Amino acid sequence: MLPRIVDGASRVLGIVGDPIAQVRSPPLWSALFRHNGMNAICVPFHIFAPALPAFVDGLRGVENLIGLLVTIPHKTAAARIADELTPRARKIGTSNLLRPIPDRKWEGDNLDGLGFTRALAAAGQRIAGRRALVVGAGGVGSAIAFALAEEGAAHVAIFDVDADRAGDLSRRIETDGGVGSSVVPPKAAGFDLVVNATPLGMKPGDNMPIDLTGLAPGSLVGDVVISETPTPLLRAAQTLGCHVQPGAATTDHQVAAMAEFLGLSGGDWSVAAIQAALA
Repeated sequence: MLPRIVDGASRVLGIVGDPIAQVRSPPLWSALFRHNGMNAICVPFHIFAPALPAFVDGLRGVENLIGLLVTIPHKTAAARIADELTPRARKIGTSNLLRPIPDRKWEGDNLDGLGFTRALAAAGQRIAGRRALVVGAGGVGSAIAFALAEEGAAHVAIFDVDADRAGDLSRRIETDGGVGSSVVPPKAAGFDLVVNATPLGMKPGDNMPIDLTGLAPGSLVGDVVISETPTPLLRAAQTLGCHVQPGAATTDHQVAAMAEFLGLSGGDWSVAAIQAALA
């Protein structure tokens, strides 16, 4: 007899995105559920943008649904769909997870920025006083930019191929984040903390998202792209003597906060538990 993976009593955590095949949340969360003795599974849903509101609306009232994780390109739309937002998600303007709340409603939060800064802290890296460049002003870039401001970055510069979106985020960082900001080209010179918050590097042959010319050794370089090996950006940064942070670190260091938000009481959701569960 095959071992039981899912049955009629199982609970479901979904993840929505487009594309979705690259995400590591289904094996990660499903392994964590088994590690913690929970009858639950994480399921991916490949949803095109026009279909997202109807999809999320159709899940209202599903009693065995834990919640929804949200990845590219749906984080801004998820914040609009949510009936309620945490103060953090309201400030950022995007949501990377939704949880069901009473009266068939959804509440959204965004923990990408928290995951990014917690990962740096766990590696003993300082954010306060650094001049940061965030390339990509979408859902994850906005979250990271606000988190860097909250952790005391001296300046948070923004680049996005959509100049209006970059300008809007830069203005909100100054107004709501309380630190200086500017819109700049994707060039690392003059900064000592740079982040790729775009999908560039996900596919072979992608252009380098940031020109690292002039980046000093000891600078911090982060990439949100999930990859089994270092992305070209991180490989280039390593050769310059920089501390690098891969995309998996951001996801792993927000899992505990996600579990708390989703009401998953008890259990071990630490990075050590993730490593043990996936071993």
